[in-house]
Amino acid sequence: MGIDLSAEARAAFRDNGTVKALASADTKGVPHLAFKESLRLRADGLIEYREYIESSTTNRNMTASIWFGIPVSVALLTPDERSFLIRGSVVRALIAGLEFRRHYEQVRLRPGDLDLSTVWLIEPEYERENTLAKRKAEEEQAHPLHKHVDRLVPVDKGQS
Repeated sequence: MGIDLSAEARAAFRDNGTVKALASADTKGVPHLAFKESLRLRADGLIEYREYIESSTTNRNMTASIWFGIPVSVALLTPDERSFLIRGSVVRALIAGLEFRRHYEQVRLRPGDLDLSTVWLIEPEYERENTLAKRKAEEEQAHPLHKHVDRLVPVDKGQS
């Protein structure tokens, strides 16, 4: 069952300065992480990913994901260093038809000799902001006793 992403995550997708990565795994669970500038959030809430290389590891893993229900993750890092993790399911692979053709024509207008293998659609199922300050505050709230002992006892920094 899909979720609606937060306004902050949606804004991160729209920001051209955001670094985007896609984590996938093969059928043996071997992870693969790759930076993917082609990740976009669609108006319907699905994450769209254009794969340019038919034989890439990511493309093979995405195929395994749609066949065997292996989840994928998208990581976003904004220019102001906010970080988001989105986990989801691959729900569709576009390799033909009008929507694929529209993407193909856009890709062919770009510089270089790019091809388009597949347009993958990912349904977001989980989101978490991974920014260090936010995660630290959440973990300290949930686990107040998970601290190093030296943080529990005040230290007089004037003594040696």
